[in-house]
Amino acid sequence: MLGHGVAEPAEVAILSKAVSDYCTKHKIARSDEREQIAVKVMNLFRRGIIDPDQISIELERVGRDKSGLA
Repeated sequence: MLGHGVAEPAEVAILSKAVSDYCTKHKIARSDEREQIAVKVMNLFRRGIIDPDQISIELERVGRDKSGLA
């Protein structure tokens, strides 16, 4: 990750795929709902989580908890 939350192109690809995979798995099609997932993924990225498997685990946890990401 570059400074100030800026992602490298390879990181953007990972984050984008994580959003797409999660939305496909959970049949999320509305753009506002997809945007909420993207925000959650960016919050994970800001916390230093970039591994696709870990992102998936965290999204599933948040989805179960419905508590969002702090």
